[in-house]
Amino acid sequence: MFPTSLRTWIAPAMLMLLLGLFLGNVPLLAGGMFVLISTLIATALPPPSGIVVERRLPRLIFWTGDTLTVDRRLTVLRGIGPIFVHDPLPSEALVTDGSNLRALWKWPGARTYDVSYQLAFPKRGRFTLREGRWQSQSPFGFRSASGTAGKALEVSVVPRVRSVNRLNEVRVPARSQRYQDDVAKTGASTNEFREIRPYQPGDPIKRINWKASARATGVNNVPLVNELEPETKKSVWIFLDMASYMEVGSPLSNPLENTVGASGALAQYYLWKGSTLGAYAYNTSGSAGELLSPESGRKQFNRMVHLLTSLKSGSPNLDLLQAVERCKDFLLQLHPEVYVITRLDVHYARLGEAPASLDRLQAAVSRLASMRAHSGRPGRVRIVHVAPEEPAYELNAPSLLKWETRVVSGVLRRAGAIVMEWEPDTEDFTLALMRHVHTYG
Repeated sequence: MFPTSLRTWIAPAMLMLLLGLFLGNVPLLAGGMFVLISTLIATALPPPSGIVVERRLPRLIFWTGDTLTVDRRLTVLRGIGPIFVHDPLPSEALVTDGSNLRALWKWPGARTYDVSYQLAFPKRGRFTLREGRWQSQSPFGFRSASGTAGKALEVSVVPRVRSVNRLNEVRVPARSQRYQDDVAKTGASTNEFREIRPYQPGDPIKRINWKASARATGVNNVPLVNELEPETKKSVWIFLDMASYMEVGSPLSNPLENTVGASGALAQYYLWKGSTLGAYAYNTSGSAGELLSPESGRKQFNRMVHLLTSLKSGSPNLDLLQAVERCKDFLLQLHPEVYVITRLDVHYARLGEAPASLDRLQAAVSRLASMRAHSGRPGRVRIVHVAPEEPAYELNAPSLLKWETRVVSGVLRRAGAIVMEWEPDTEDFTLALMRHVHTYG
């Protein structure tokens, strides 16, 4: 059985031959013979074969917005004809230069072709560059071959974290004269002497100051121990709201992506200062949320970036109060300074709605403040409101969302929170944080 493309040429050739014989027309006979012989020769020509495609990337981890160059080397050993090479791309990928679909013409002999194109991923996440495909055809398209073009590659696009080192230059009056307000109660100790204090259960025996204990006079004769400076200065905990209502706006700039960027900036700032950092993302695509156990150092920053890269939004089934309860063991142990990054306007009790959302948010802030109060430190619970993009028709008038945000902010301030209202469309997070630190310390 002849293929369809071949029958479209053989059928007219045979018809011309039969008409030429029946009519005794020599031009028809010659034309039919020419078409038939040409078709048989074209059918005998094989398509390009012995094709190997190597696909290379400079690295597999990129910042959002970076340009990714995909290099492809195409080696063809035999055949003649066109070759088509195609790389299927994720929907989030943007081709900035070149093309992921290329057509080449293969002449006789072994040939090598270098073809490349450039991609950009404006959104964070993990993406798969699936196996490419190639297809070759004989010169007249009667025969073809196909195959894969390189193995699948996993690419991680991590959020670009803006440096907030300029905050180190900000000098603000201390809110408390007690140094321990900025010192974590947990963590390894240094060799720097801090003070002598009475022995407490759990203190190592080697820290007992026997000379000072012998000279001291007390009713209970409790020995004295040397208190050393802890290795870390402060503990910080970040709650990230990843609910679906955080995704309003454009795919490249919305409260969800801005929350991720702000969290990375906070993590960099505090970890670079030697603090202990922990985080919990709630309302994620996984019902249990994502927990980052508290640690310090640059490895913790890499873990934070890894967490932020994989986060996806989910249904708002978990509120802040439930998130606090899930993390209370860490919070009671560390007594950290807490940042909550969310949208406040979504908690406003609109007409006909029960105020349960705002009540539970207020209860969560009160719970966090009480945990800090039990540690003998000021109750610093910082709420970062990530404002959504302002609708174009409301640019010249006060937005209803802003009014709702102010109402919720007032309720949370009375509950013990420090509210930072951030509008990403008009102000960089570094500047907003500098202004906030300068005001509140």
